[in-house]
Amino acid sequence: MANRVALVTGGARRVGAEIVRSFAVRGYDVLLHHGNSPEAAAELAAQMRSAHNARIEIVQDDLADVHAPARIVEAAMRAFGALDVVVSSASVMMTHPFDAVTPEQWEQTSAINLRAPFFLMQTAARVMRDGGVIVQLSDHLAFEAVFPNLIPHQVTKSALTQLVRTTASALAPRLRVNAVAPGLVLPPDDLSDDTIERFLRDVPMGRCGTPLDVAQAIHFLVDAPYVTGIVLPVDGGRHLRR
Repeated sequence: MANRVALVTGGARRVGAEIVRSFAVRGYDVLLHHGNSPEAAAELAAQMRSAHNARIEIVQDDLADVHAPARIVEAAMRAFGALDVVVSSASVMMTHPFDAVTPEQWEQTSAINLRAPFFLMQTAARVMRDGGVIVQLSDHLAFEAVFPNLIPHQVTKSALTQLVRTTASALAPRLRVNAVAPGLVLPPDDLSDDTIERFLRDVPMGRCGTPLDVAQAIHFLVDAPYVTGIVLPVDGGRHLRR
């Protein structure tokens, strides 16, 4: 029986790299997309091939380009001839005060965080095998405004939540569409220890999340055949405060 095939955008670094590892460990063939991290992508692929005899192919493309989603799906089909799972991990998070956001920054954030995931789904859905699964990476910031210097990011992730709901309806029953909404995972370097401590006061589990926490939640959604159209919080219970 042929291996299942997963496509992961933004898969070279941080959370995306853990997602790629998780699919490789489970025996999937993986199409690893990255935007501008060729060394990290090559190193990760080499590790997975050596440790798990994984079949991993790499594609580099700029998701701000309107044609990138189609090219990425085409690369997966060329490499493996099939597609079962799509994970949109790539995103951009630019920090700017309200009065400093420019139209160019807004457009770039929207292009990568919202437009690209939609057209990746649209293109992938045409070729995915029946029973396939699409998982989007949303964000706890889609539901709260704790960091006001991230307005474009928060707005696009909020819209992505609705996109999951509508596309889940459109693609059922052949395909399922879900999302995970991580809490604070791999805090940015410019986030002070005091800010993190204050944030964690509202997290019942009392810690930041890890990339593995996110990857495990994705696999729950991939393996749950009667679950579609949901956004699963992976936030240590922080959503309970809302």
